[in-house]
Amino acid sequence: MAIKPRAEFTRSNKPKQGYAKIGEPQFEITAWCPDENAKLPPEQVHFIVHWPAQLSDLPPLVLRFKSPDTLGFFIEELTKYRRVVWPDCQPVEGETASNNA
Repeated sequence: MAIKPRAEFTRSNKPKQGYAKIGEPQFEITAWCPDENAKLPPEQVHFIVHWPAQLSDLPPLVLRFKSPDTLGFFIEELTKYRRVVWPDCQPVEGETASNNA
């Protein structure tokens, strides 16, 4: 079952030439709570990119997933591209042959 995105998106299987060389960013994935003390139930999933030292003047990039469908679509797309780039890698937990199509 494929999850339909709520917004427009572009998909391309054509590899693109690299155009910049930078250090590796740090990633953070967290459940976001609407209150400062995290006593209320979480409402969103945040995927945060912390830039490497040479880009440290930039604020972190935060992708906020506010629905399970949007997060599910993002995960499905990442899984598809994982298979395109690394077809012989070990499957991740929950990945099936239908995820690879």
